[in-house]
Amino acid sequence: MAASRLALATLGRTVPIRGLSHVLCDNAAIPNRTLFSPSAARLVSTAATPSPGSIHPSLAQIIEDSISATGPMPVARYMQMCLTHPTLGYYSQGDVFGKQGDFITSPEISQIFGELVAIWLLTRWMAAGSPAECRIIELGPGRGTLMDDVLRSFQQVQIKSIHLVENSMNMRKLQKDKLSVRAELLGAELCWEDDIDGVPKSDVYTMAIAHEFFDALPVHILQRMGLEKFALTAIRHTGNAKFTLALDRDSSMLSSLLPAASSRYSTLPIGSRMEISPDSSRIVRGLGETMAAGGAGLVIDYGGNRSFSNSFRHKIVDIFDQPGSSDLTANVDFAYLKESLKDVAVGAGPISQSTFLTSMGLEPRLSKLLAQAESREKQQRLQKGADRLIDKNGMGDQYQVMAILNGAGAQGDVYPFGTVVAPSNAAVVTPK
Repeated sequence: MAASRLALATLGRTVPIRGLSHVLCDNAAIPNRTLFSPSAARLVSTAATPSPGSIHPSLAQIIEDSISATGPMPVARYMQMCLTHPTLGYYSQGDVFGKQGDFITSPEISQIFGELVAIWLLTRWMAAGSPAECRIIELGPGRGTLMDDVLRSFQQVQIKSIHLVENSMNMRKLQKDKLSVRAELLGAELCWEDDIDGVPKSDVYTMAIAHEFFDALPVHILQRMGLEKFALTAIRHTGNAKFTLALDRDSSMLSSLLPAASSRYSTLPIGSRMEISPDSSRIVRGLGETMAAGGAGLVIDYGGNRSFSNSFRHKIVDIFDQPGSSDLTANVDFAYLKESLKDVAVGAGPISQSTFLTSMGLEPRLSKLLAQAESREKQQRLQKGADRLIDKNGMGDQYQVMAILNGAGAQGDVYPFGTVVAPSNAAVVTPK
């Protein structure tokens, strides 16, 4: 079943979500770039999730020791350790996706999701003149389900390489098992990168997907104290392995530099809180840079076209209970992502997932699948999955879709996002 995700402040909003693939802690044990030959033997993940009692107290102790040594820990650092610690982090402990994991994502609910993402990517590829060769990138591919559905729809496109930005070795094994045959059929090289910076520069057209990735990147939480003064919210240790959120009123470089990331923050009333993710800015900008020879991509995540003050959330447990046992996420500030693309690429949207999927043809695709279904049970499963994807009281409005565009086809009518006008300083290159 999907994990229930609640807003920390209100404990009133649920959302199933996936997560992080960008390593922020020591990952020296993971090779910087791994290539997979489609002819090599396929691997099957046998990783099992360790019991809470054997893992989480150790991570709590590490966090406690760090606070004792260096003082209050920024929320971003706490998120980073809980999610991506090489051995004790949430995403280091096995498969958390799908029916057997902690939560289920849109691609796991219905194949239609990935097929419609593929259709949009294909329309942008055609708008760019149908380049002879292209590559595709996915940030945080999970079990590889979304990429598999997309590639299945790409029979007429010459895919040169598939780049998966993933640092978890457990997840890499699952992705290899899922995608190796598909890559072989397409004649594409299957590659893994630890970070977007590891994706090599290329002169071919680039497609990209980031589904439920940015919501799990660490956020700093700040509060505006005065006209030019901001204070960082940090984690303090209260004894007996207990932690609490507290305002660190001492001025720091972070509290001075982070608000400068966007002019929007300077207009917030005194006393306002804000969540800022420097890693999100760096990574989305890096994603735009991979499209220097032309390209298009989609960011699909939980959030909105504004800054947030209190969205840091997780399962219905104390955020400090057994660090590493729960997924931690925060709303994605899509306006911040678009600002970060300045001089590199163009951002369009966001629009709701419901609007995107409906516009791209969910209903006719569902009708065709229903007609082909062998049983009433399968028809009901298909209908239920499609309804869930576009439910305006659930995933349909909770998830937002943003386009990233560069090169030929990056301006004008970009369906279903509307008319896109590239800034005069944006890179617009005709792909080969």
